[in-house]
Amino acid sequence: MIAKLKGKIDELKPAELILDVHGVGYHVLIPFTTYDKIQGKQEIELYIYTLHKEDQFRLFGFSSENEKQLFSILLNISGIGPSMALSILSGMAVDLLVDAVQNSNSQLLTKIPGIGKSKAEKLIFELKRKIKKLETFTSSGNHQPSIRNDAVEALASLGFDESAALKSVNDIINKFPDIPIEELIKNALKNLSS
Repeated sequence: MIAKLKGKIDELKPAELILDVHGVGYHVLIPFTTYDKIQGKQEIELYIYTLHKEDQFRLFGFSSENEKQLFSILLNISGIGPSMALSILSGMAVDLLVDAVQNSNSQLLTKIPGIGKSKAEKLIFELKRKIKKLETFTSSGNHQPSIRNDAVEALASLGFDESAALKSVNDIINKFPDIPIEELIKNALKNLSS
């Protein structure tokens, strides 16, 4: 079982890459969030989920252990296959997904391609049962999730990329844990516009 790979990027596309590890090229499928983080780098380290079935052997790579664990949790939900799990992780940052589940925000999940209202509600129901595991994925767990969620939603409605908005909001919350939501959005707007 392959758990981690470190090597040079041979070829990179938004959903996949070929990673050269000491002369051996591994074909690895990745979510867009990972692509975003490794773009422009030459040497990287990926956490690998190995999917081995009778008729297939595929490697899925993630920039963080949390993404890999969440991918594994998603695969254990009936009706969610590897492609849909990748699509979910590509469409939403881990923190935002956890917040959506904790706040039963199915509307946020329906923004992910391929997720309708009923599938979003099923996802929330299934993931809530695993909420203890999910809570370890949030980077600033002591801050009220709804404030972060509201700020990211406000920025997304203004046309900003959700992943970029979440990163900006998290950076501000880490520096100023008690910041009011108005200030949070104002500061995040400055960061994203510069």
